[in-house]
Amino acid sequence: MGRFVKNVQATQGQTLEIPSVSTANRPAGQNGQIIFNSTTSTYQVYNGSQWYNVSEASREKSLTVDKFQGDGSTTVFGDGLGNTLDGSTMATLSVVPTDATDMVIFVGGVYQIPTTNYTYSGGRITFGSPIPANDGVSNGHIVTIIHNLHKLGE
Repeated sequence: MGRFVKNVQATQGQTLEIPSVSTANRPAGQNGQIIFNSTTSTYQVYNGSQWYNVSEASREKSLTVDKFQGDGSTTVFGDGLGNTLDGSTMATLSVVPTDATDMVIFVGGVYQIPTTNYTYSGGRITFGSPIPANDGVSNGHIVTIIHNLHKLGE
């Protein structure tokens, strides 16, 4: 008769071994299964219909951050519109995302919800209302955009 362990916990100093499987030998998959794909050097998870990459061990990704500032009237930033922190009007995204979910945006340190607080199209971020001007106290005018947040499976 087989035995199994329920609610396994790894403590400090212990490791967890994920099964290593080549692409050709991957199982059909059940929702939630995790493997290390030895062909592609990636951890993969099965989502109920296919295997998705969770990480790519061979490539380190770095985040890119853009910062712009509001002026009390501007709602569109990027593609040369809006103000950079030095006050110029050449606010351009350093990375051009494919859609709003490829970045995280904060205004004055407050997270902005894609398609609710802003929309994104063609290198431009459009807010529903103007970003406040610099009051010299609160930093409520700073728009911070974090890029290179790749979606699961990319």
